[in-house]
Amino acid sequence: MQANKLMKNPSYFTLALISSILIYSCNQQSTSSSVDNPNLASISSNATSGYQIDTDLGEKIDPNETASTKAIEADFIQTLKDHTKNPPTQRPVHAKHHGVVKAIFKIDNHLIDDKYKVGIFAENNKEYKSWIRFSNGNPPGAASDTSPDVRGMAIKLMNVSGKKLLDSEANEQTQDFLMMNNSTFFIKSLDLYVTFTDAVKDGLSGLAKFALFHPGTTYNIYKIFTKQVANPLTTDFFSTTPYKLGSTAIKFRAKPCQEESQSRPANAGPNYLREAMVKTLNQKDACYNFMVQFRKGSLNDMPVEDSTKEWDESASPYIKVATITIPKQTFDTPEQQKFAENLSFTPWHALPVHKPLGFTNRVRRVVYETISIFRHTQNNAPRREPSDFNINNR
Repeated sequence: MQANKLMKNPSYFTLALISSILIYSCNQQSTSSSVDNPNLASISSNATSGYQIDTDLGEKIDPNETASTKAIEADFIQTLKDHTKNPPTQRPVHAKHHGVVKAIFKIDNHLIDDKYKVGIFAENNKEYKSWIRFSNGNPPGAASDTSPDVRGMAIKLMNVSGKKLLDSEANEQTQDFLMMNNSTFFIKSLDLYVTFTDAVKDGLSGLAKFALFHPGTTYNIYKIFTKQVANPLTTDFFSTTPYKLGSTAIKFRAKPCQEESQSRPANAGPNYLREAMVKTLNQKDACYNFMVQFRKGSLNDMPVEDSTKEWDESASPYIKVATITIPKQTFDTPEQQKFAENLSFTPWHALPVHKPLGFTNRVRRVVYETISIFRHTQNNAPRREPSDFNINNR
């Protein structure tokens, strides 16, 4: 019944399918024709080398994972090439940022056991200067905030010491947390991921066939796109996929300190989300509680390889581990918008104790780095992480 309802509006679910797959495989990145860039070949050919699987946490490598990951990467490269025709290279998804804002990420670890006070959560009351980017998920051309869409929140903590997971950026001093305004992902398995990216590459006919044979996944996307958002600063954001916290698996969430209505305002304009942020931060600070949910019980109840399954909050409630304060500020200047465009975010900007888990994140590891390198090369922009709030230092 749910799938039949969705099929009555084909233009809507096609938008959902295209946008969602790009959101999760290229989130916060951009590219154009990667087949012409020799630097990318080495990344693709070493897609899964050096990866340490956490079998004790439930990770399981598919026998065909290397080949499947390369196939997904190739599908995305072709899809993204089709989205970018003229320079400068733009983000093909999350192209529109409502703003990048300065924030303070203050650790509050008194509610978690000592064994989980690791990485950025090791020192109570420690403050990290951070940049946070709020965005729409759709590719260029779908500029209106009133369009059905996914909303993103990407946090970049600065001056985080320690070797990071990506070999090419192991010495960078940042830790990223990527989230969207839904608590679950929409793809259940790696083989379905390959089928889906093949469908996206094949265009409307491929997407229509996918929707016909995979109505459950299609409906998952539909539900994500129907969420109302009044203001990114009062919206819940979720990791959707699992991560390590020391020796265990968690998911994380940014929850506004105060609950507010998420009904879209009457007569909302094409930039109403940015306008809402500007209005809020002209008047007062914004605040989030950063929270973690520990994996408890069986892998069937709280799997790490299937991010379409909700982890039951009654069995494991979210626990606050930090406060995010976004102070009053002006952020919508041309200079800061340009700075926002050159930032890159990936869940693999991370300390090993915060390692991303599951096949979705393993695919993102490959695709994100491929896209980031090509994007910066095409735009002649330095691929460098920020270290402070000075936007002229990059």
